[in-house]
Amino acid sequence: MDTHGVVVTGRFPAPAPNAPDDGGGGRYEPDLQERRALARARGAGERSAAWVRALAGRQSEQAHRRALLRTAAALERATGSAIVPGGDGAALDGGSRYHLLASWAIGPVYHYGRDAQTLPELTGAERLALVAVCALAAAMPGTVGGDFVPELDVLADALEDAVRAGRGGAQKA
Repeated sequence: MDTHGVVVTGRFPAPAPNAPDDGGGGRYEPDLQERRALARARGAGERSAAWVRALAGRQSEQAHRRALLRTAAALERATGSAIVPGGDGAALDGGSRYHLLASWAIGPVYHYGRDAQTLPELTGAERLALVAVCALAAAMPGTVGGDFVPELDVLADALEDAVRAGRGGAQKA
């Protein structure tokens, strides 16, 4: 079933305590308010991923460009398909979690042959915003245990704020 860009199919993991009740049929159907929250989280994630892709496009080092592109893809998964209503938050795979770590997104890369390490070319504000975006997105799949709408709304707002801060930091550079 497509619910405003959120595909809800199959049998979800056992709901956590206080999770929305699926009515005993094994398939949870989000209500309108929940579908809106899920769509909002997905939209915020897509915009944050677009910003990270723009950061990747500025990188002179291929390794940093690749790392940021993987981070962008992980942002989209964490704010979209990994948020499973009634699930336990475990739908975000380990690779995506890894690509949302600060050590991956803003960390140094060692260049063999040049015997050097470099950092991505980011301003201080972009670096801080990128870490915030990654942490906020990684938190979204964990909101599924109960009344997740208010949590997702707050996280989506914070995600949008972090991207705005990062974009503003680029202008000051």
